[in-house]
Amino acid sequence: MFNTSFIKIFIIFMKSVLILASCVSGKTDTYLGYDKSGLIKFYDSQKIRHRHIDTVNALRVEQGLNALEYSRELNASAETHARDIAYQKRAWNFGSDHSSPKERSLRAGFTGVLRGENISETFEGEFEILQVWIKNQVSRNILFDSKATHLGLGWYQGEDGTIWWVQDVGQKIF
Repeated sequence: MFNTSFIKIFIIFMKSVLILASCVSGKTDTYLGYDKSGLIKFYDSQKIRHRHIDTVNALRVEQGLNALEYSRELNASAETHARDIAYQKRAWNFGSDHSSPKERSLRAGFTGVLRGENISETFEGEFEILQVWIKNQVSRNILFDSKATHLGLGWYQGEDGTIWWVQDVGQKIF
């Protein structure tokens, strides 16, 4: 049996940890890249993802297209692939297990059609990578696909500061 003193100390400790954890969160400002902002892991990943989808949607609305919704499944697929291409040291759309973007999105639980995947290896920040994808015709076509309904974004930063970005765009089938 547990000693009641031990339980009281444990409860006080856990409350302290929870209070401290609520005070210590990631930076919420824009991630500008390794040279200007350091490591991306110190930034709030949800804020980065929300800024990304807000910017993509503003650009899509300007083009007369529907806004995209955030997809946890596509995000998981993108994040897994970002880690994998960093491991492979090669920015491309195929996994080390020879999986395609479509296969990875299905594995992650996305119930729909993957419309496309944008990737990049860079030291740049969250807005710079979006500008790169918009300037590239293939990536731009994925971003402005009129059938797209959902988006996921993932990244992995290596020890040297290189960020491997992956963006998955899909069409949810209801």
